[in-house]
Amino acid sequence: MRPPLGSRVVEQAQEFVDRRRLLIGLGVAVAVALIAAIPGLLTSAGGGRSVRTAEFAPVAPTTTVPETGFVSPVALPPAAQAPSAPGATTTTRPALVLGRSITRAPTTTTPKAAAKPAPPAPPSPGPSPTTTAPCRNSYDPACGPFSWDPAPDPNQPITGGVSGPPNAKAGEKVTFVVNATDPDATPLQECNIDYGDGTGVHCDPRPVVDPSYCPKQYGPWTPPAKKQGDLKNSSWEHTFTAPGEYDVSFDIRSAMQECNNPYASQAVAHARIVVTA
Repeated sequence: MRPPLGSRVVEQAQEFVDRRRLLIGLGVAVAVALIAAIPGLLTSAGGGRSVRTAEFAPVAPTTTVPETGFVSPVALPPAAQAPSAPGATTTTRPALVLGRSITRAPTTTTPKAAAKPAPPAPPSPGPSPTTTAPCRNSYDPACGPFSWDPAPDPNQPITGGVSGPPNAKAGEKVTFVVNATDPDATPLQECNIDYGDGTGVHCDPRPVVDPSYCPKQYGPWTPPAKKQGDLKNSSWEHTFTAPGEYDVSFDIRSAMQECNNPYASQAVAHARIVVTA
């Protein structure tokens, strides 16, 4: 039995309202899902996720329609938006995000240190300097054995003598006078004197007393210049206390304080005296 016309109209109106409510509910659900997904997309770094909306198959509404009565369409309230997460930043983005959202760290370019200047090239090696030791009048053993260069002239002897009285009395003062000449060395002086009675004068030249006074010579040496030395009227007084015949001697030397003078000489001058009581 076909229902009355009024009931069919009411039923169709109810289906229309229910379908509209279903579509609005689906739209609100999709919007809420998208809004809820936006904070996750903003905080993800390179997750490589694509957000897609799934298609919902239309669902046949289940509606219980009263057998009688009339239902007026009711305006639905606007869909409430999902509350934002605490502290979330509001960002305007497209509704659909496809592809990847990648956050890259800022690139910091460190300036390169300036290249150090290359050290200057070392000078090209030249001929080695030749150092010739001045082996002339040297005290360096590397110069070899000592030698005169050129050879000195022949050494000239000391000439001269001593004069005094041939006779004297005991206790009497007598005087002896010495004269001498060296043609190629100076100075001249008496060194050892012997009066023959056990008294006299003894001297030691500096090179004999101090061996370090004359360092050893090496290599060729130039002979010193020749200089004439004279000893004139050198007087010596002496008193003999006992009678007797005495031999008096004077040791005369030239350049005796010098070191290795080839012209230095030595001579002994004698005098004889008779002493009576």
